[in-house]
Amino acid sequence: MPTGPDTLLQALRWRYATKAFDASRRIDATTWDALEQALVLTASSYGLQPWKFLVITDAAIRAELRPHSWNQSQITDCSHLVVLLKKRVITAADADRLITATAGERGLDPSLLDRKSTRLNSSHQIIS
Repeated sequence: MPTGPDTLLQALRWRYATKAFDASRRIDATTWDALEQALVLTASSYGLQPWKFLVITDAAIRAELRPHSWNQSQITDCSHLVVLLKKRVITAADADRLITATAGERGLDPSLLDRKSTRLNSSHQIIS
């Protein structure tokens, strides 16, 4: 499959909001794994990724959620419902976790990332 700039831009320009799903069809495991990895790898400012994803495949739970989702059929007809949970407050512990993880990934002493830590704490409304 070609992945050049034209192919990428063409894919991004094609937008379609699905109005109805075929409830008898499911996303296959290989495709779902790639979609799930795309969610996990989504970048954010400073790499904080202040969100979590709930993937709801249980039909009974989706049925409970439907009345709270403007009674949209997509909620019950989809095979995988993804609910995005966003942190409203970034804490000092979140910032410290990022610095520690970054240092570990790079094989560095966390103190070498003090500038990043200072920038992070000054650019976000960090709650101590």
